[in-house]
Amino acid sequence: MKIAISGCGITGTATALQLANQGHDVTIFEQADECTSIGAGILISPQGQFALEKLGVLSEVLQNSEKLTGMKAQHLSGRTLVELQYHWLKPELFGLGVHRGKLFESLLRACRAAGVTIVTGFTTQQTEIRSDEKIALRDEHGNTSDAYDFVIATDGLRSLLRDASKIKSKVIDYQYAAMWATAPCAIQPGQLVQYVDGTRRLAGLLPIGNGHSSFFWGLRCDSYDELRSGSFDVWKQQVIQTCPDSESVFESIQSFDELTFARYRHVIMSRYYSDKIVFLGDAGHATSPHLGQGANLGLEDAIEFADALSQTNDFQQACKIYSKSRKRKLRFYQQLTRILTPFFQSDGFPKSPLRNLTLPWMPYLPIIRREMLRTLCGFKNGWLA
Repeated sequence: MKIAISGCGITGTATALQLANQGHDVTIFEQADECTSIGAGILISPQGQFALEKLGVLSEVLQNSEKLTGMKAQHLSGRTLVELQYHWLKPELFGLGVHRGKLFESLLRACRAAGVTIVTGFTTQQTEIRSDEKIALRDEHGNTSDAYDFVIATDGLRSLLRDASKIKSKVIDYQYAAMWATAPCAIQPGQLVQYVDGTRRLAGLLPIGNGHSSFFWGLRCDSYDELRSGSFDVWKQQVIQTCPDSESVFESIQSFDELTFARYRHVIMSRYYSDKIVFLGDAGHATSPHLGQGANLGLEDAIEFADALSQTNDFQQACKIYSKSRKRKLRFYQQLTRILTPFFQSDGFPKSPLRNLTLPWMPYLPIIRREMLRTLCGFKNGWLA
């Protein structure tokens, strides 16, 4: 089949690669003038690793990432809020801390080797179905693409195609966001480490290999401009007091310009497809990053949809198979993320006392610990599955 993909990110390249490996003619349309390796660190769960293995790029990613034993969140006092270790579920399991750009480079290289066509400088805003039942993409200048059998939208949490599709959806913009940076770090804890102070201050470090870590600092969206207008050195000292392990990161970060500001968005679609278009990754089910599953779910989407298409030569049937196989899992991770996010970043009635009272002992209860670890690993396929 002749397939168009809008959005050259991790989900887009993963989907293109899997479909091209199955013999389809795939073209990716990207709004940027060049496909570049940008972004901060991301956590690849064991389930995400299985997807990368199916895509044939896991061995390369392993060479450019950091194996992680688990995750830990702690108070400023040093007292542990929660800790989870992958080997508590199975000895061979681990997480991967990887720079988003490194993962993207591996997928992009594999796409080009598989014969995927990449068109840059094309911002897809609309689609049009032609008389022959093929579909074309249209950009902001009115330019149209060739005709395709169907379109896959992987254009992220601010998807223009989602708005144009007329599929009923709900979009929630969070009040909180984060600043990110990647830099050499003298302390490599071997796991994702987060520091919390109530629900208004959150910082952390994610080792991503080669002596580097990805640093993040949570803040309210409406405080970003005020923060940038103030003293960088004063803010840096506040960060180091909150997250002492980040001190060496600031040896190479000297200004706010070297940090990336990223907003959170929650997207719920009533369905993931229409007549000629299907939504994968953040375009269809964006969440806040507090469970660290965004990239993993996108990689799984790529595998699941390609597998569904291989079972039938009909786009609508493939979408039905895909939706049936993904619905419970995507709903679970979205609902759980929506529940947990206010307990780590929020205003209003203080939620930290309840969190501080319940979360520390939960990993000590065998059944709850198992379910928490399955969630962390990406193995959960629903609240009871």
